[in-house]
Amino acid sequence: MNNNQQLDIPKEYHSRLVPVRQKQIELADQIILDGNLKLGDTRLVAGLDVAYDKTDKIACAGIVVVDFRTLEIVEEVIEFFKPPIPYVPSFLHFRESLGYHAVIKKLEEKPDVYIFDGNGIIHPHKIGLASQMGLELNQPTFGVAKKLLLGEYDSNLLKGGYSDIIFEEETIGVAFQSSKPPAKPIFLSQGHLIDLHIVINITREFIQNQVYRTKLPLPLLLADKLVRKEIGEKL
Repeated sequence: MNNNQQLDIPKEYHSRLVPVRQKQIELADQIILDGNLKLGDTRLVAGLDVAYDKTDKIACAGIVVVDFRTLEIVEEVIEFFKPPIPYVPSFLHFRESLGYHAVIKKLEEKPDVYIFDGNGIIHPHKIGLASQMGLELNQPTFGVAKKLLLGEYDSNLLKGGYSDIIFEEETIGVAFQSSKPPAKPIFLSQGHLIDLHIVINITREFIQNQVYRTKLPLPLLLADKLVRKEIGEKL
């Protein structure tokens, strides 16, 4: 790993995060940006999120599994854990994966796809939270982020439309206008074992059919509500 690949790591975390960055680089080539998942065969979709207490030292991971056709909640699980580091851009997997693996292990039935609050290949080394979790689970995953970590897109969007996110002349995701402008879009990216058009279509199906008129697809919205409630009760 050269010095340029260490420049975005804060000095106080070099000893801990340089090996993590090295592992990201080694694993990035294993990410598969297509898969066998078809929209018509998709039944269970999981949304995953993490919330933190005021000290940022206690976190709650949550997963909500939703029936893709009926929009009914099938299962939900939470787990409290201690994040190993504070937030550092491009290291969200290292910060949150302990909690995510804990809640996934408790599920009674395996979802067809996992949606993470974070990025997939919108990442300096194309292996964000959703990508690395997908690799570890060997399951289709994608990321939904509220802020754009890197890349550029055409911001002239109508509700339901999207624009490719371009970074270094490659498409790394899409900006999806899930709410009416001037609300900002959400940023979708493949994690692992999934096509970009499936990512877009799953997101669009939820946004069009769910009762909640918010920016986030239903499983992720419910996971967000769940962990916020639970971390509040923990305080």
